[in-house]
Amino acid sequence: RTSMSKKRIRKNIWKKKTYFSIVQSYSLAKSRSFLSGKEHPKPKGFSE
Repeated sequence: RTSMSKKRIRKNIWKKKTYFSIVQSYSLAKSRSFLSGKEHPKPKGFSE
């Protein structure tokens, strides 16, 4: 029983880690596109 709960906890931790990494990469790409957008103005209403 303890091993099952441990596996579940590990899975949850792994899920959280992947979620955070996805959010980090997404925010990084967003900030990058924002910086490039400042250098090269995009037309209004433009969305990726």
